[in-house]
Amino acid sequence: MPKKKVLVTGGLGHIGSKLILNLAGRKDVGEIVILDNLHTERYCSLMNLPKNVRYNFIEGDIRNATDAGKAMDGIDTVIHLAAITNAPETIKFPELTKEVNYDATRLMLKIAKERNVEKFFFPSTTSVYGPATGFVDENYKKCKPLTPYAEYKLKAENEVLKENGKMKTCVARFGTIYGYSIGMRFHTAVNKFVFQAVNRQPITVWEDALDQKRPYLDLNDAINFINFFMDQKNDKFFGEVYNVLTENATVRNVINIIKKYVSNVEIKMTKNPIINQESYEVSRKRIEKHGFRFSGNMEKGVKETINSFKALF
Repeated sequence: MPKKKVLVTGGLGHIGSKLILNLAGRKDVGEIVILDNLHTERYCSLMNLPKNVRYNFIEGDIRNATDAGKAMDGIDTVIHLAAITNAPETIKFPELTKEVNYDATRLMLKIAKERNVEKFFFPSTTSVYGPATGFVDENYKKCKPLTPYAEYKLKAENEVLKENGKMKTCVARFGTIYGYSIGMRFHTAVNKFVFQAVNRQPITVWEDALDQKRPYLDLNDAINFINFFMDQKNDKFFGEVYNVLTENATVRNVINIIKKYVSNVEIKMTKNPIINQESYEVSRKRIEKHGFRFSGNMEKGVKETINSFKALF
């Protein structure tokens, strides 16, 4: 059987940098195409890649039809990770966020259909729920995204789901990612707190957020879910939205874990630049019914990231 050719957009990002290494371990993958605009200059993510598969790096923009078309040539599966994910940044640049997170996703879907791509994976975010309360699942209909990041992810979800049947599509609402990658980013809660702690900076926590629960996702669970998607042969799996999270936790839970491995951690309460959400938890039962099992652990993920900075403390 011919081996698959997989396209990873945003392949040098936090998730992508680890995914492109992981996919090399699949016996059914022969070539991994990486489309990235190098905006974050993660050249190091292209170094020391495994030699058992072919890598093809394309420096290009998902908003550019020529770049996207070149990357899509002969592709079996698209893992569309490229996006602006820093929520405060999207508030400053809402039009750019629309172009990248929504318009470019529509373009990628269009080209994927034209090239007869078999599978298309789209990572969304649990932030689409907005000011939810209590326990929410994928049937929750009152989504009110509070940032352009979440707003355009939600709109893009609908575009991806509409194409199921022409391709096998899947939308995964990821919790906030944590965990070590060679392409680390530190703008999300857990990773940011770790970076502040190991650099002897106060951990900055939004007022009233210390005991609010949020969904978090171990990077390894995210990678495993993408592989689970690629392995699926059950048509009932596709055309659906899935919450993908390792656990629901409070900021206090996260900080208490960090305190186990970093001494004298200082907490500084700050004003929230975004409208406060209520505490909410997210259900993962839908994907578990399909047989996916989460194996991540926040303490293990935090410890691994802290240990990568061991020379600093």
